[in-house]
Amino acid sequence: MRDLERATGVGRETIRFYIREGLLPEPERPGRNVAWYDESFVRQINLIKELQQKRFLPLNVIRSILGSDAEPSRDEVQTLLELDGKIFPAVAGVPAIGPERLSAVARRTGMAARDVRRFAEMGLIDLATRDGDQWLDETGVRIVEVLARMRAAGFTDARGFGPDKYRMYVEFVQWLAREELRNFTRGVAGKVETAEAVRMAEEGITHVNQLLALMRRATLLRMISEAGLSSEREPLKERSASKST
Repeated sequence: MRDLERATGVGRETIRFYIREGLLPEPERPGRNVAWYDESFVRQINLIKELQQKRFLPLNVIRSILGSDAEPSRDEVQTLLELDGKIFPAVAGVPAIGPERLSAVARRTGMAARDVRRFAEMGLIDLATRDGDQWLDETGVRIVEVLARMRAAGFTDARGFGPDKYRMYVEFVQWLAREELRNFTRGVAGKVETAEAVRMAEEGITHVNQLLALMRRATLLRMISEAGLSSEREPLKERSASKST
C-alpha cells in the first residue's frame, strides 16, 4: 500500500474507498496483514484521477466506464471525454430545467419526500445537500415526475408497487449502460471524428430506445399468449382424462 501511495500520489484511505466502491478490484492477499497491488492498480488509479480532474465526472459514471474486466484504452477514455456534455442535451428534446429542492418537488408531484429519499438510496436518482436542504438535479426531477404519473395511473404502494419494486430497473440500466458505453467507445475510438461520434450516439440512443420498447412489447405479448394457450389446454387434458375413465 505504501508503494501504491507513492506511485500514484493518492492516500490509502482514498484507495480503500475506491476498492469498496468497486472502482478497483480486491488486491491479492497472501497473508492476513499483507496485500499485493500490481501495475494495473497504478494505471487504474491514474485513470480515475484523470477522469475526475479533467471533466469532474462523478464516481458513478467512472464506475460505469471502469466496470469491465478489460481496462479502457487511452482512445476510449479520450472519446468519452470529448463526448461528455455534447450528447444528452441534443437527445432530450425538452427545455432544460434547473435543480429543485426535494421539498418543492415532493409538494408539486404529490410524491412523499421519504419515498424520494428511498429512490435515492437505491441509486434511481441523486440527491445533493446544499445550505441545509436536499436538491434534485434536472434528471432527478424528471424521474420523480414520471414516478408520480405512474402512481396516478394506479401503480400504488397498496397494490405492491412501492419504491423497492424499482430496484430491478436500477440494476438493469446500470448493467446496460455500462455495456453500451464500452461497446460504443470500442467501436468509434480512434476511428471517427468527434462530430461523427456525437451524431452516431444521438441517433443510436434514439434507435435503441425504440428497439427496446418494441422487443419488450413483443416479449410481453408472447408471454401473455403462451399463458393463455396453456390455460386453455389444461381443461382439455382433464376432459380427455375423464372420458378415458
